[in-house]
Amino acid sequence: MDSMRMAKILGWAGIIPLILANLGFWKGYGVVALTLGNMYAAIILSFLGAIHWGLAMNREHSDDAPMLMMWSVIPALWGFFALWWSAPVALALLILGFIAQWFADYRINKRLNLPNWFLPLRSGLTAAVISLLGLLLLQLYAGF
Repeated sequence: MDSMRMAKILGWAGIIPLILANLGFWKGYGVVALTLGNMYAAIILSFLGAIHWGLAMNREHSDDAPMLMMWSVIPALWGFFALWWSAPVALALLILGFIAQWFADYRINKRLNLPNWFLPLRSGLTAAVISLLGLLLLQLYAGF
């Protein structure tokens, strides 16, 4: 199996916990589902930052490496500190974190020689994650 297909399978499978968090919230598991959804989103945000660390290690003698390494830790820190706030604020901060990460990925995709499938996959997954986090926020406020 090629790396593009594997990335798509694993990437889209990675949104299953957020789908389950939404279903759990809808089924009455409120705080537990919301907390687990927020925690998972923070973990995924950290994972996305780690992509930049890997790219920096691959380019250790490049001028891009220090900036890639610096950015790589920001999503993990953002996700960690987002979890310190109330659930609705954490959701909003996590959504902002995913948007910022998408812009960082967009920027490196233009600068570095990444696979053609990288940005379209990241864009679709980011839209799905933001939608699912937004749905959790909506359920929280709409009382579904």
